[in-house]
Amino acid sequence: MLTPTLLVIAGLFVLALGIKRSLSLKVCALCVSIFVTWTVLLFLYRTNHFHDSVLLSLLIGQSITGLFYLLKKRVAPLLRIFTLPFFLTLTSVFYFTITLTKDVLAPLLVLLSLWVGAYIIFAWRNDPGKKQLSDAVMNCCEEK
Repeated sequence: MLTPTLLVIAGLFVLALGIKRSLSLKVCALCVSIFVTWTVLLFLYRTNHFHDSVLLSLLIGQSITGLFYLLKKRVAPLLRIFTLPFFLTLTSVFYFTITLTKDVLAPLLVLLSLWVGAYIIFAWRNDPGKKQLSDAVMNCCEEK
């Protein structure tokens, strides 16, 4: 199933480039092609016409990463304290979307704890004793 999916993504990419150019849209053609592909595959997966959950998961993971980097570019550096809970929340939402699991309480408690912890770091970010920690969290993706 990989080869047809790659061909579909390539075709959608070319189509998205054409639409983007003709309509002067500010969208990522690659992101659109990946999103459309996994959305259709998710529907087919749910209707039992597609069975490659690994491929579906990889494509959704690419969208999660794309959303993460899109938001990272647009959000104030100060709010990067929430990077970990945001990324893991996206991961959990899409995990639940694929699996339709009913066991959500434990993951939700972990996510809530991460959001609360990030908020505490955010609230104390200017405290001299906590500044090093908040700076490390905000700059977790920097290569220093």
